[in-house]
Amino acid sequence: HDALPILVLQGVLNAETAFQFRDSVRNNESGTLVVDMSQVRYVDSSGLGVLIGTYVSFERNSRRLLLAGLNDRIWDLFRTCKIEDVFTRYPTVADAEQTVSR
Repeated sequence: HDALPILVLQGVLNAETAFQFRDSVRNNESGTLVVDMSQVRYVDSSGLGVLIGTYVSFERNSRRLLLAGLNDRIWDLFRTCKIEDVFTRYPTVADAEQTVSR
């Protein structure tokens, strides 16, 4: 099967970078997208909003958005916002890819 498209995020996902993220996701037509967040240090409310919006639009179109490499601090933020049940968190991109190839 084809390799999954992987979107690598770096640094921070905030009001400034959230739009870039949204645009690159919009340009992606695949059924499943893995977002590699292992190099993301920080996500603010704008970043969370874009992740949630992206997830919702993927679900609506029967697509899958997989988050890989999230650090614990960001995951704690997901928990605080009560959205940790929305996303599946994969330790690495390889873990996310295995889920899909099964």
